[in-house]
Amino acid sequence: MLKNILNNFKTVYRVSIRSKSNATINIAELEHQETSFDVVDDEAKIRENEIELKRNKSRLKPQHRNILHGEVPYTKPSLWVHGTLRYNRTMYGRYGGKSGFNVSLCWPTKEELAEKIEYEQVAHPFTIGQMVEEARQKKIEKEMRIQLRQEEIVKKMEKEAEALSAKEKKDRLIEEVRRHFGYSINPQEEKFKELLTQKEKEQQKSLKQARKKAKEEKMLASILGKATEKLEDTKDSNNKQSTGET
Repeated sequence: MLKNILNNFKTVYRVSIRSKSNATINIAELEHQETSFDVVDDEAKIRENEIELKRNKSRLKPQHRNILHGEVPYTKPSLWVHGTLRYNRTMYGRYGGKSGFNVSLCWPTKEELAEKIEYEQVAHPFTIGQMVEEARQKKIEKEMRIQLRQEEIVKKMEKEAEALSAKEKKDRLIEEVRRHFGYSINPQEEKFKELLTQKEKEQQKSLKQARKKAKEEKMLASILGKATEKLEDTKDSNNKQSTGET
């Protein structure tokens, strides 16, 4: 190919020298030379394409090879989708001017813009402020639900602790009743139930007395506290009077 180009260049150079030496130029000879140049260029392109095909060992399809080398996949439309506006916009967004797409068609028409605005109004009817307020309310409701759930769990745990304490007390009473009889007895027997009921009543009575005693002690402490405060106030007033007289 380089040899042919050099030969053509020599021919052109000879023609230019001949044109300087001769006042008249052979037009037919020049046309013949230009035609030969075109033929040589076409042959060079064909040969270059053949060499490129031989170089391609990937076995990829042409469109896939074009994608690999950052070129437009299809130089000519081969499927119906290649003629759609969406496909051509995509090709322009990906390959730019190489896609050969008219840039002005990337912008929506008035009808498309009106449809999009209508869709946005239906799909997202709320303003940004309204959406922020809605999100804030949802967050508050979620926090309240979590708080209520935690309080409910705490109450259930307290009830569970009370139930466990009651069970332990009952187990202790049963053990006391068994020790009272001095042998293993069936809890379903009547005398066992009677003694257990008696023990429970005694326990409740002792608890009631303990609560009553605690209440009396608290009341007594309150009365003593008030009396002490009154006594201190009386002492303070007496001290002030004695200080005033002096």
